[in-house]
Amino acid sequence: MRASLISSLILFLAMLCSGMAGAQSRPALRPGTYRGISESDLQRVDSLKNVSWSLRDVDPERALQAGREAVKLAQRIGDDKRASSALQCMAFAQRNLGQPDSAILMLEEALRISERIGFPPGEISCAQKLAQIYTDRGEVQEALEYLDRAERIAKEQGNEEEQARTLNLKGAALETAGRYKEAIAPYFASVDIRQRIGSGALSMSYQNLGSLYLNMDRPQEAAALYAGMIEEARERNDIPLLADGYLSLSAVKAKGGQYKEVLAYTDSALITYRAIGKPSRIADALLNRAVAQMELGRYDESRTDMDSAMAMYKTLDYQEGMASVCINMADLGLRQGQAAAALKWCEQGLAIARANGLGALRSKLLSIQAFALRDLGRYDEAVHVLRDYLALKDSILGETATKQLATAEMREKYDAVERITRIEELKVARNKEQALRVRRTTERNGFLVAAALLLILTLFLIRNLQHRRKIAEQEKQIHERSINALMHESEVKVLNALLEGQDVERNRIAKDLHDRLGSMLSAIRHQFGALEARVQAIHEEQSLQYNKVYRLLDDAVDEVRRISHDMVKGALVESGLGHALQDLRDSIAIKGQLDVELKIFGLDERMEPAAEIAVYRIVQELVSNALKHARPTELSIALTRTPARLSIIVSDNGVGFDPQMREEGMGMDNVRDRTEKLGGTMLVDSTISRGTTVSIEVPIA
Repeated sequence: MRASLISSLILFLAMLCSGMAGAQSRPALRPGTYRGISESDLQRVDSLKNVSWSLRDVDPERALQAGREAVKLAQRIGDDKRASSALQCMAFAQRNLGQPDSAILMLEEALRISERIGFPPGEISCAQKLAQIYTDRGEVQEALEYLDRAERIAKEQGNEEEQARTLNLKGAALETAGRYKEAIAPYFASVDIRQRIGSGALSMSYQNLGSLYLNMDRPQEAAALYAGMIEEARERNDIPLLADGYLSLSAVKAKGGQYKEVLAYTDSALITYRAIGKPSRIADALLNRAVAQMELGRYDESRTDMDSAMAMYKTLDYQEGMASVCINMADLGLRQGQAAAALKWCEQGLAIARANGLGALRSKLLSIQAFALRDLGRYDEAVHVLRDYLALKDSILGETATKQLATAEMREKYDAVERITRIEELKVARNKEQALRVRRTTERNGFLVAAALLLILTLFLIRNLQHRRKIAEQEKQIHERSINALMHESEVKVLNALLEGQDVERNRIAKDLHDRLGSMLSAIRHQFGALEARVQAIHEEQSLQYNKVYRLLDDAVDEVRRISHDMVKGALVESGLGHALQDLRDSIAIKGQLDVELKIFGLDERMEPAAEIAVYRIVQELVSNALKHARPTELSIALTRTPARLSIIVSDNGVGFDPQMREEGMGMDNVRDRTEKLGGTMLVDSTISRGTTVSIEVPIA
């Protein structure tokens, strides 16, 4: 009785504290605010819990109020299980409000309730959440104790998914503490369990383990892990896992400076993410590709990708992603000598980082901001920003020292001190030059005014000329589009007939030459052979003439075979697979009607002629199939060759189809037969009205 009274008192104090915190900034919700969802009390409790959990990140104050009302209603009807669950929702809202002590208090009360009523899933959930909060605070030992408890209960209950989740959290806690070698074992155990049970969270376990290897400066092991992740995804036909593997492997290649390979893997990831519709991962892949483009000096392409990533992060309201784009945009501005633009991106990113407590990203932004101010000649401000940067680094060092991660941060701090010294020297030099600049200012002003007037006049003339050219170009484009619109239907039919007719006609002629004319010549040669014995008795002169005719007949048979063989190969053997695919792309692309994208990586060296012909026939069949059935406006062909494997991805934005209800005449049987003859595998991902993606992997001997 006394223990129950103490428990109720703790719960009342926690709710009172949370209510006071929420009342300072927002009026309290009226009882029954969320009660219009259902009629029964149990359903009202569940509805309030769902509201609280869904708002915990975007509006934690409202989430706290909804959770509080759920707890009150659950206690009134005597449902301890739902009261415990509602307390967990409130705890995570308080965690996001920066009140970890109150969150711990509520989770401990929820844990006691679950123990009292004998509800193991509630005990596991509370222990996991307590471990997460203690890990956030750097109190790893307390976190590990709760995780050991959660793992023991999960094993007793035979709940392998919760066991894997607990092991994953244990690896994260050890990694936070800098105990990298100890973290490997629980991460691996989590991967093994999720592989065995076919968990949808397998990708998370793979990525956490790969990230640990990168933090340990073991990129080769990370690359091998992600390669295994990709292979397993192909075996399981798990398209989302395959896309995550491509994106994770691109991060490893970026760490090793292999930026061209980064582009290849991010392109594959983007094609797959777009096919399955995952906007958050599309944005991540775009940002990875943008960084690689920037490192390769392709600044325009990099800026385009970063603009797209920023737009998607804003739509998703993902603040950390937006701050990361600001960092890379500022870096790009410095590389292009646009210090003013870089400074604006730094200010935008710093506002996001401060509002969301993103200390590490804020540190990077301060460092870039100091460089931008220095390039603009604003040395005093640069020194001030660097001092803020050092203060932030000291704060980060104070937090990470207990986690054994201070070495790299100390090196960066001393680099910043050296930069401050250099900027101070620049200030002295600037002061010496300032007096000379003042004397020249008056003389320069008159020249600048005249130059400005001349420049304005020139710009006006140029702008007027450009405007006229633009109008003429627009009129020309409108005229061309009207013509293209009229010709579109006939052009599509011609292209389809061209793709189908070329191969049919070549094979028909080759077959006729081989089967009909070749057979006739072979029969004639056989008859001549039958007469050979009789020729021995003929005069020597007629014998020589007979032998000459027989040799000419052999030559004719060989020539028929050569012609039929060459009809099948065509120009592909002469120009190679890459040029043949470019010709195919050019023959089907229709400006304004069908946009065909071709990406080729690693085909500089020729393959075996038979393999090139087979691959070309596969791509040609897929393209022809898309034109005949999908009615796309966009078509993408991507070939990536590595030392041991050739990857083919063909996707379109057409009408799509249900792969489980494949119809005859769709052309997939021919593609599958050709793929199997090459020893490869084929994955088809298609959704009605969402397009089709075909992924083929072929081993290369």
